[in-house]
Amino acid sequence: MEENALQCIDELRSIPEVVACALVSCEGTVMGKYFREGSPSSLFAAMCATVLASADAACSSLHIQRPSLVTIAAADATILIMAVGEAALITAVIDKSADLPTVQRRLSSIAVRIGGEM
Repeated sequence: MEENALQCIDELRSIPEVVACALVSCEGTVMGKYFREGSPSSLFAAMCATVLASADAACSSLHIQRPSLVTIAAADATILIMAVGEAALITAVIDKSADLPTVQRRLSSIAVRIGGEM
């Protein structure tokens, strides 16, 4: 599992528009990460897990399938939270100049592969 987490983080870091990222359990535990020094990665991970769980509950209340992606748009960056199977999620902070559909496709490809290995 640890090797998969490190490989996932390396792949995420290879995407130029990704400025920070983490592989997180659905409970909010950091399994792998890349953040600037001093960034509160454990708080970020827990809050991202909470956001995805809340989106899941909202979808469930309307009998909609579980969300595979949650996007948080801010003026200076975008946070993408993507489900990786049932047990984990990828979180990525994306530079504001990024082409989001392209980055989402690359993240989705990584999520599908990592989900199959978990």
